[in-house]
Amino acid sequence: MPKGVDDLESDPSARRKSTRAKKMMNHSLLDDLPEDIVNSVMKGAKNEVVMPPGFNPSDDSEDEYTPMAKKGRKINDSDFDSEEEIKPKKARRGRPPKYGSSQSSPKPSTPRPNSVPSYQATTPVIKPEPGQEETLVCLMCPETLKVDTNARFHYSVHYYDANAFISLLKPEDLKDGKAQDEIGRVHKYTCPHEGCTRRKMGYKEMCVHLATAHQQLRQLMMDDTRPGIKEVLNRLYPQEMFPAVKVKQEKGAPVPYAQSALEVDNSEDVDDPTEAKVQAPNVFTKVIPVIPKREVKTEGTFLGPRVDKIHNCLICNGPGKSNKDGRKLNLGSGLQELKYHYSVCVYNEGGLVPFIDPGQGSLKSEELEVYGAKFRYKCPFPNCSKNQGRNKAIGYKEYAIHCGVAHHQIEKWMVANMRPGLEEVYASVKTCREEESMEMVDMPEVIVEEMHTCFICEGKEREGRNLSFDGSMVYQTRYHYASCYYDEGAYLHEYPPGAQNVNEEGGPKDILGKEVKYHCQEKDCSVKRKMGYKEFTIHMSNEHGGLEKIMKVDHREAIRNLAGRIKK
Repeated sequence: MPKGVDDLESDPSARRKSTRAKKMMNHSLLDDLPEDIVNSVMKGAKNEVVMPPGFNPSDDSEDEYTPMAKKGRKINDSDFDSEEEIKPKKARRGRPPKYGSSQSSPKPSTPRPNSVPSYQATTPVIKPEPGQEETLVCLMCPETLKVDTNARFHYSVHYYDANAFISLLKPEDLKDGKAQDEIGRVHKYTCPHEGCTRRKMGYKEMCVHLATAHQQLRQLMMDDTRPGIKEVLNRLYPQEMFPAVKVKQEKGAPVPYAQSALEVDNSEDVDDPTEAKVQAPNVFTKVIPVIPKREVKTEGTFLGPRVDKIHNCLICNGPGKSNKDGRKLNLGSGLQELKYHYSVCVYNEGGLVPFIDPGQGSLKSEELEVYGAKFRYKCPFPNCSKNQGRNKAIGYKEYAIHCGVAHHQIEKWMVANMRPGLEEVYASVKTCREEESMEMVDMPEVIVEEMHTCFICEGKEREGRNLSFDGSMVYQTRYHYASCYYDEGAYLHEYPPGAQNVNEEGGPKDILGKEVKYHCQEKDCSVKRKMGYKEFTIHMSNEHGGLEKIMKVDHREAIRNLAGRIKK
């Protein structure tokens, strides 16, 4: 009776065996024979050599199979004959090693001929420990100073208090032998040395800056004859006591090899087994001592800094007026902004009209059209930046301010309207113009283009909004008015359409020329083709005097006045 599931679970060793035949893997028949029989049969036989896959030499081949050495096995000296040499492994072809890799080694640098190796000894700078700094006592006050930190600044302030910088830097507001504005509220100064700071400073700060940063303190101490100053000068500027010596060599002479002290001592040692060195040929050189130039204090030779003086506009910040934009104007580096501000203020008062013609007839300044809706201007100077590129015409306000700044018309106004305090502004503006090598000239004839809106359609059409009286644009103006008169029916009496082209209302039936066509009867006319009634009437009005004839009898006064201005 077969075992149930419960019996198998209770006895795990009891397993059901399959009756299906099993395939024997890696099994030799010799294993089924008894051991004594196998030994008697295989007695004297060689061990079987396992051949690799694919090795099947023919029966007549003399090749014998030699097993290959396993990979990764270390090669000993016994694997090679004593007479054989191990060949070096060839390098693989490929990309060169990257820079900085361990395989790439820098090429040894070959010294250039006639090169002089440098053996310049540098003096190490030793920073003193805290509390061990070099100090000295001020000769002008009992304060103890540190030589490397605050000594130069301290002495610079003492010399400033003694007005020692007056001869080196004259203040703009000199009064009673000293500067009145020390902190730079009105007068500001900029360091004149190239590469130095461009920051604006007051007079006192400027003097101390020149003393400490540009050796002016050393100059003052060299000229000071009081006892003890020379000793302080030597301690504050010790490097100036030993001037450097330059060695000048003749052209074409060979350059000797400079030996160090170790090489010289080694060459004199009699027990040194090294070979004797070849001596370089003698070179004759000129030793020219360099004498430091002493700065001589003379009046007028000091390169003074640029002065930026603060100025408030005399127009918008005059008596009873206050304007934030007119404050703190600059008479130095900000002179261009100052000219623009004065041009705007003078324009608002109507002061530029006498010098810059508006070209609008005898209108007063408050009656002028200034925004370019009716009058448009171009700068009369051909080389002006306003005429370069694709610049559009501008209104009178922009045109007048531009001429005031760029073409020096504000300077003319200053000459004609001089008032207290304006002399200094005029002098700065004039000096700036002269430095630029520019002359103050009168304005040429104004170039103005008058624009207007059509008096018939009143600008309902886009083409009728900006009509011009300029010579190159007047043709478009004439054509627009001729077209507007056709829409009003003004040509029916002057140019009747004919009996064959009249409708019941008395107007033309065919205006496009589909059935009835017309042609110009004028002898000198260049148009020989046939046209419709509308095109024919506009052509006759615009080209052969019909427009002026109709405009002169128009009931509108503005159009009658316009007839003489749009002649061809």
